[in-house]
Amino acid sequence: MSRRLVLVSLLVLVIPALTQQSKLYPQFDNRMLDVRPEPPRDLDLQAARLQAMQHDVQELFSLSATLQSDLQRLQKGMLSKELGQHLKRIEKLSKKVRQEVGQ
Repeated sequence: MSRRLVLVSLLVLVIPALTQQSKLYPQFDNRMLDVRPEPPRDLDLQAARLQAMQHDVQELFSLSATLQSDLQRLQKGMLSKELGQHLKRIEKLSKKVRQEVGQ
């Protein structure tokens, strides 16, 4: 009788444990099917390149305006400290924009 009681109590404990085991593994969910395509990364890269090039061109434009005023001061005999830096920056930006346009 005690063996039967042990077996019945064991079955009573094991059966609910086995049914709960299925909750340990994730079941298929319809939300997993909701896959949206990513936007093409090429467009993002191209837009970023164009925006960077536009920023560089704007900087070139503002530097050319300051360069004109620096040259006018130079004609009056006043040398600007930033003239050499401005010329180097203009050269670097123009080279960068030329390379971007060539690609």
